[in-house]
Amino acid sequence: MSDKAQFSDGFTPQHDVAVVVACDANYLPYAAVAALQLAGRGEYDVLIGGPEPLSLPAFLQNAEIGHVAAVDREILDALPTDARRSIATYMELFFARALHGIYRRILVLDSDVIFERGDPGRLLRADMLGHAVAAVRDNRQWRTPKRRVREFRQLGRPAAPYFNAGVVMIDTDAWAQAGLTAKAADFARNHLAGLGRDQALMNGMLYGDWAEISPLWNWQFTWSSAQLMAVADPCIVHFIGPHKPWLDSADGIVPLRLRQDYARILPAHFPDAPRGARLGLRNLPDRRDLGKSMFKQWRAVGPMLDYLNRFPDEYTLLEP
Repeated sequence: MSDKAQFSDGFTPQHDVAVVVACDANYLPYAAVAALQLAGRGEYDVLIGGPEPLSLPAFLQNAEIGHVAAVDREILDALPTDARRSIATYMELFFARALHGIYRRILVLDSDVIFERGDPGRLLRADMLGHAVAAVRDNRQWRTPKRRVREFRQLGRPAAPYFNAGVVMIDTDAWAQAGLTAKAADFARNHLAGLGRDQALMNGMLYGDWAEISPLWNWQFTWSSAQLMAVADPCIVHFIGPHKPWLDSADGIVPLRLRQDYARILPAHFPDAPRGARLGLRNLPDRRDLGKSMFKQWRAVGPMLDYLNRFPDEYTLLEP
């Protein structure tokens, strides 16, 4: 493990901004799907990134996708992990410093995302309103933006805007100038135990000091947002719950079009990676579950449209 960015052999940065799909070795097959969807579409580099160097398969290298590895030792010992979450959970924190001086801006994505449309390069060059970090509001505050989330209650803080850490944009120079790595280390050592992981850490140390990106760049897919997704036409879909699109549990929940790249890529390039038996087949939802989901979303139509209409387009950032 190294504090400095270690790029895979043969990869050279070509642009001043990059999209990084974060994962450890176990999630490489799924991160590869998102990286391939993003590659070759605009003026930005595409990387898969994790705490340890990895050799990428040739089909990823041929798509000009590189790998980058880094771990920030200043904060490593303060970061809690568990059986489900390795230190790869904290890659946006590690890359914020390791990629400073290499990339002006980075967009760090979780590996459980699908890229549908849009221009990440344009987003990466948008006005961040003087903030070092930009992100999408967590779905707990989509319909009730003034909700006081559990983490702020535990910290004894008033309600404030709270973002989801599955899609985070960082201005690396602004991060360095604000000393946010040291601030993250201090918050982790003094407050993070029992609070959460990277999302709790980022929100806790920033506490409202971030720019808000349209939810179209981090459409958090749940049973209560699945049908609204068709109207919203998101750029990135993020599978935040347990029903990851490559698993059997996603049958009848995740639409076929959002699973088809997993059905195509996993058997061909990662045949040993766990995947659902009916991954490439159409699976209709349970009648009762679908009715419950549609009723929930029907009730939320007003607040959701108010939320979506705050943004004039998907490239304009707002104060949260």
